[in-house]
Parts: sequence; C-alpha cells; structure tokens
Amino acid sequence: MKLRIALAAAALGLVAASQASAAGPATANTTATATIVAPSQLTATRSLDFGTIAKPTTGTTTVTVASAASPAATPAVSGGNGYIPTAGLAHASAFHLLGTSAETYSVTSTTLVFTGATGNLSAIGAEAPVAASGVLNTLPASGTDDVYIGGHFDITASTVAATYNGTLTLTINFD
Repeated sequence: MKLRIALAAAALGLVAASQASAAGPATANTTATATIVAPSQLTATRSLDFGTIAKPTTGTTTVTVASAASPAATPAVSGGNGYIPTAGLAHASAFHLLGTSAETYSVTSTTLVFTGATGNLSAIGAEAPVAASGVLNTLPASGTDDVYIGGHFDITASTVAATYNGTLTLTINFD
C-alpha cells in the first residue's frame, strides 16, 4: 500500500509539473523614456565698444559702458574733465546662450583686459552681466537668451592718446 501511495503521489507530481509547463512564459511591459536636450552653447555676438573718449587735462576720469542691449549708447564719464565728443558710438558686448527650457547656469567669471594698457588705463573691469530675458542664471522657455556685459576703466591726463584693443571674456557654467 505504501508503494501505491508513493506511486500515486509521484503521478500527481508529474501531472502538476506538466500543468505548470503548459501555462507557458509570463510577459509584462513597461514604458521607456529618453529625453534629448540641445547641447549648451555660448557664442559672442557683439564686441564691447567704448567709442571715442577725450582724455582729461586734470584729474582721473572713469569711463563706463553699462551692461545693456542697446545697439548704440554713450559711455558715462565721471571725475576729471574727460568727456565724450561724439555720443552714441558705444555699446555693451553681447553673448548668445543656447540650452534647454529653464536650464540653469552661473556666470563664473568676466574679465576685461587691454593690450598695452599698463600705465595708460587703470581700474579696468567688466560690469555685471544682464540677461535680455531679465532673469540671469536661468534660460527662458525658449532655451535661448542673450547676456550683455559692459566695462569700465580710468584715464588721466598722462594716458597716451591711442586705440586700445583688448578682450572681454565671459565664462558660463551650465548646471
């Protein structure tokens, strides 16, 4: 009898195993997502131009081009008796940013240097950048924006009358 019970149990095991095999493999699906973004880019689109400046005969004159979108501006002058003989010849530099909607970035540095300025131009520096969208450090929904940067320097009566050329560098870190 024990042998019959064992054989019956073994037969039931084979039937259960064949029934499990008969059900086949189980399959399930889920969704897949891939977000492709434009590579972040920074391009200089307009140079910083201070226009023509008449140096002072006394004192120190600070010349400043504001960070603004305007294509034609007149630098501000303060101190000394230097002046701007022809208005509207200056403008801030412009940089075009390209990224994705609401992408954040930080301005990590802005530097302004003039070749041959030693002893002629002093207190040289870049102004604080401003964004065309009005929100610096976050791209608008379009994923593009322009950043404007002006600059400043001091001149004196001993400044050599010449054309001074230099470089304005903007460094952006896209987050």
